[in-house]
Amino acid sequence: MIIPARGGSQRIKYKNIKLFNGKPIIYFSIKESIKSKLFHKIHVSSDSLKIIKIVDKIKTGISHLRPLILSKNSTPLIKVFDYVVEKYKKKNDIFDEIWFLNPCSPLIKSEDLIKASVFFRNQKNNSVLSVCRYSPPIQWAFKMENKTLKPYNEQNQKKTSQSLKNSYFDTGNFGIFSSKVFYENKKITFSGFEISRSKAVDIDTIDDWNLALKLYK
Repeated sequence: MIIPARGGSQRIKYKNIKLFNGKPIIYFSIKESIKSKLFHKIHVSSDSLKIIKIVDKIKTGISHLRPLILSKNSTPLIKVFDYVVEKYKKKNDIFDEIWFLNPCSPLIKSEDLIKASVFFRNQKNNSVLSVCRYSPPIQWAFKMENKTLKPYNEQNQKKTSQSLKNSYFDTGNFGIFSSKVFYENKKITFSGFEISRSKAVDIDTIDDWNLALKLYK
């Protein structure tokens, strides 16, 4: 399990260690990962010594600083995962599965991870992402031009929700990759593991934070 915990959060300062219900929010991702008993190693990757010191107190066993070049807003997470996997590979530590879990995922429980693990092993695709269903249908979406609403597709506006296909979004909470993705440079093909809207809170703003806190309580 890789928990990527960058220190440079812009909208919520030090978001990954901000107190959530009395504990640093990353605590919940770490503890639920441990509780699931799925993982040989739980690795926190961060560019911040402040985060590393807090993580070490939680006693995950593994944490280290990653290069600043891998800690920019524009850095794709897959590059962070590749860096961590390569570090272990050099030690001849090879894994069957590589997981990631967002450090701001206090609503994700160990049972969710266990169910996702079973789901992953029954898929033909080599990767899984946590997803949630859009509601109402995304096909009913509008754009706003000069404060005037315009449908993206007028024909879809006339259709009932039952006649439209379900659409899903990546919740950003967790994902699973087969070893082939990293060790054999295979193309990533995703399956979606659906989680409920009550758990699919991507914490980017204070409003998101407050919503997650209410749902947690």
